[in-house]
Amino acid sequence: AGDPAYIINPDTGEITEAQIFIGVMTYSQYTYVEAFPNQKQESWIKAHIHMYEFFGGVCKLLVPDNCSTATDRTRIDFYTPKINSTYQDFAEHYNCVVVPARIRKPKDKPNAEGSVNHASTWITAALRNEQFFSLSELNQAIKEKLKKLNDEPFKKKEGSRSSLFLVEERPYLLPL
Repeated sequence: AGDPAYIINPDTGEITEAQIFIGVMTYSQYTYVEAFPNQKQESWIKAHIHMYEFFGGVCKLLVPDNCSTATDRTRIDFYTPKINSTYQDFAEHYNCVVVPARIRKPKDKPNAEGSVNHASTWITAALRNEQFFSLSELNQAIKEKLKKLNDEPFKKKEGSRSSLFLVEERPYLLPL
């Protein structure tokens, strides 16, 4: 999601990008954020497993971006996404359904779009001037910002992402 974060190798000074994964529950907008070294399949699947652990259960429906880690780019119809086999196996293992958002159709996941932008501002942008020397150090800083984001009271409705999630969505997650 959005701009990458950066990690500095303390020995060489080399700067590498860390990709940010953001998962959002639809109703509460309860958010999960974690940095990964890349957007490859292994990181993508690991991000989902960590997200499920964070939520304390499995979402029945996943609506990911139409990225190459989620969809098969060899299909003939570019506008009708087909889930790639590894991601499909993951979904079957967790007994959930994956319906990738269509290309250039932000209305397929409007709550996620707004929450991703909000999380990017609250977390990624807030950390842009800090230096991190390992992925775990970066993820610890993200975790601290994420707690504040999820506990921040809403401006236009009662409660917070955390409180709404616990009452409205947590009971409907499938067990891990």
